[in-house]
Amino acid sequence: MTAVPHTAGPATSKQIGAIHALKSRLDLDDAAYRGLLEIETGLRSAKALSTAQAARVIDRLKGLSGQARSGFESGLPDTLPRAAAPGGAAAGPLRLDGTYAAKLRALWIAAWDLGIVRDRSDAALVSFVARQTGIIHTRWLRDARDAAAVIEALKSWIARESGIVWPGREADPLDLKRAVLTAQWMRLVQLGAVRLFLADKPLHDLERYAFTVAAKQGWVWFDGDDYAAVQAALGRKLRKAIAAKATPARATP
Repeated sequence: MTAVPHTAGPATSKQIGAIHALKSRLDLDDAAYRGLLEIETGLRSAKALSTAQAARVIDRLKGLSGQARSGFESGLPDTLPRAAAPGGAAAGPLRLDGTYAAKLRALWIAAWDLGIVRDRSDAALVSFVARQTGIIHTRWLRDARDAAAVIEALKSWIARESGIVWPGREADPLDLKRAVLTAQWMRLVQLGAVRLFLADKPLHDLERYAFTVAAKQGWVWFDGDDYAAVQAALGRKLRKAIAAKATPARATP
């Protein structure tokens, strides 16, 4: 993105305060925040901005939070917008909506349940998209082309990190959910966190586990809620196994 020319006076303390306040309310991590500054202005510090550059950053942060982008001087809104209010189904202060929000959130939570991200919040998703694609604004929540790019980038990254094999583009949504369960189970097998009844048929044990959790007698009876329940249960099991693997065992006295 073309940097804003540094032709005006230095950013005011009020503008800098507004930028930091919006950053905190959006829960952007330092990498995403400085990446946003660099993309918008060519600089990586709010203190180095001009008033015009600061106004542009404030406008972008407002857009990211779902507020109207008015180019106001102080940049600090009187009230926190609903889109950034605490609470909601996804943890964290930022709550995304839009045509593609549900699909992107489902992929992000799948990454969480696969043990490859530490934060399942919407804010963490926004930060990830900013780092991986350079798309800072939330146009990707409504624009089909941007959404497709973000979805494919996220799916590719999840596949690289977890080993998941995604079904084809025309696959049934439940096949996507099944693919997540399969990848979770295989990661647990690799970590030695599950005991297999048949070592050469690990997915047989996945079926037994899934049918027990969902209280169903076969995949044909599963609906979206059943898949979600099994994914969440496997996610807890996988995160625990990963944490145990990362913690050195204490030597026996």
